[in-house]
Amino acid sequence: MASFGWKRKIGEKVSKVTSQQFEAQAADEQSLDGDEIDWLPEAKKKKGLLLEDCLAKSKKLKEEGAVLAENERYREALHKWDEALQLTPEDATLYEMKSQVLMSLHEMFPAVHAAEMAVQRDLRSWEAWQTLGRAQLGLGEITLMEISTAPWDFHSMS
Repeated sequence: MASFGWKRKIGEKVSKVTSQQFEAQAADEQSLDGDEIDWLPEAKKKKGLLLEDCLAKSKKLKEEGAVLAENERYREALHKWDEALQLTPEDATLYEMKSQVLMSLHEMFPAVHAAEMAVQRDLRSWEAWQTLGRAQLGLGEITLMEISTAPWDFHSMS
């Protein structure tokens, strides 16, 4: 049986000009001091760009999910919104929309959880409170639904 192995002879096919250029370039790189280069402004620019990219991508995923939900492709919409939540976890409207779709799929426990997350993220959002109340009502929790709608006290309005 024959054995196979790589054999390489260093420097055999490398021209002297190429090796001299490489050595000169390496010497130039070594002569640069790390203290002379200010990396902080570049790092801040890159971080700002990444943040803008995350917000833009999240907005795009949110819109795609909304279109999918309108076309009753709920599972795909949930997938898009979960991706968007990975990028912007503090977006209350994503949780609120997710809760509505979960209610359409008759998954009430996850719908209540998503609605609670939406309310935690934005206490002033009446849409989030309304969705939370609807989700709790879907569970059959009428008393919890009344507590969820208490900030607006609908009984005193009539």
